[in-house]
Amino acid sequence: MLEIFYPLLFLFLFALLIKWVKSRENIWIGKLGEYRVRKEIEMIEKTSAGKYIAFHDLYIPKKDGSTSQIDHLILSEQGLFVIETKNYSGWIFGDEKSKYWTQVIYKRKEKFSNPIWQNIGHIKALKEWLGEEFAYIPIYSVIIFMPRAKLKTNSSFNQSHVIYPKQLKEVLGQYRHHVIDMKTKQHLTQKLKKLQMNDKQQEKEMKKKHVQSIKQKQEVMKKHIQQGRCPKCGGVLVLKKGKYGSFRGCSNYPKCRFKEKFF
Repeated sequence: MLEIFYPLLFLFLFALLIKWVKSRENIWIGKLGEYRVRKEIEMIEKTSAGKYIAFHDLYIPKKDGSTSQIDHLILSEQGLFVIETKNYSGWIFGDEKSKYWTQVIYKRKEKFSNPIWQNIGHIKALKEWLGEEFAYIPIYSVIIFMPRAKLKTNSSFNQSHVIYPKQLKEVLGQYRHHVIDMKTKQHLTQKLKKLQMNDKQQEKEMKKKHVQSIKQKQEVMKKHIQQGRCPKCGGVLVLKKGKYGSFRGCSNYPKCRFKEKFF
């Protein structure tokens, strides 16, 4: 019996190890991408003679009690640059109007949320938190993909820069008009520092709270959709046909543009 038991036990433990490694793989890959972008930003900041001030892992408090997480933010005399990092591999297809983008690896296709829309949400939360005092300051959206991703979109992006890490310095250099004076820059620096975590434990707790908030929102949205209600405005979801197939859209369109695609 033992001759059979131990090999089976070994295979079982090995299978558990493989499962655990796969579950951590996306986290490790994501952290590696964050690290690479952070090092690129730090190099730009270091060689800019104070022109750029960088902030990382900011949690913006929202009116509903939740938070919006910004990967990286750069403050300059030209405005604020909100940076969203995406660590996907394979071919990437997408445009500004699509709710989802597509990742293609050989014959496998995966959908993921439009990162431009995602970053626009971060920018909206940031604007609300900054308030009317800083409403005049331009905020630019930057989406950074790792080089292992191949961007296959044919459209140009008007609302965001979709780039690789090495292109960030060039994007920052495109903006030369000064809109922030030194006093305002110092004021903004102190204000943004309040969003940074003071220690690892505080950061860990904030990240946990942020993830829980997202999960709660997703559950509420899912429940509303199951009940045939629009999760944004409470309108009725009706079946419609579009250029790319059937979907359920809000009956309050065009005031509310929520839609649920069927893949």
